[in-house]
Amino acid sequence: MNTPWAGPRLFAAGAAVAVALAVYLIGLPEGTSLFGTPLSDLTLPTALFVATAGVAVTASTARAGRWRVVDIVTASVLGVAGGLVFAVWNAASTPLRDAMVPPASAIIAGVWLFPAVLGALVVRRPGAAVYTELVAAVLSALVGNEWGFATVWYGLVEGMGAEVVFALLLYRRYGLPTALFAGAGAGVAVGLLDSLIYYPETLGAGGKLAYVLIATASGVVIAGLGSWLLTRALASTGTLAPLASGRSAERV
Repeated sequence: MNTPWAGPRLFAAGAAVAVALAVYLIGLPEGTSLFGTPLSDLTLPTALFVATAGVAVTASTARAGRWRVVDIVTASVLGVAGGLVFAVWNAASTPLRDAMVPPASAIIAGVWLFPAVLGALVVRRPGAAVYTELVAAVLSALVGNEWGFATVWYGLVEGMGAEVVFALLLYRRYGLPTALFAGAGAGVAVGLLDSLIYYPETLGAGGKLAYVLIATASGVVIAGLGSWLLTRALASTGTLAPLASGRSAERV
């Protein structure tokens, strides 16, 4: 019987989580910056990335199948499309974001999370969620926005938030429940980043919890459900025929 989360694989994933916890508790050094961002400010994102990446890499060893050219092209196209949506949304949503205050402002967080879930549902390869989200984030930063380089490491951690859900399921489930949980994972990631980095003093403990919960709900609805519906729509047109998601649309 295949017991993927046992033995060395479980130990490796647990070790990654332990290293991430150590990074968070010790913290990155102060006095050094990366593209204008103090390393100490990157402690939480680094810890989240180490934990989720460790789980994802470990899970990928249980899932056969290498990336093909069509997978890379498709994920890249989805990432670029996501980045263009980000660029438009960043500009168009400015009045809305200015009018909202945390934690209510987290309700629109899911818009920045959909490339991760969509990429994984369409491409169905280990790493697809984080790759697609990262491409979108890099393009958004290159086009220009108010967050600068932070957009890149935000995209990395948000992508891993979705990626770890597919990883925990060993990249074998791509239905609606998985999509919703992946959206939730990305929502938790952005909720933690925003509430602990941008609003450490603005929000109390209850406010931070509310922010994470609202961001999670936004991720579930916008990134999870929205990406699942979009994947089904694309599959019905035959566009995804070269991919596993197109050949088994009934399981999407």
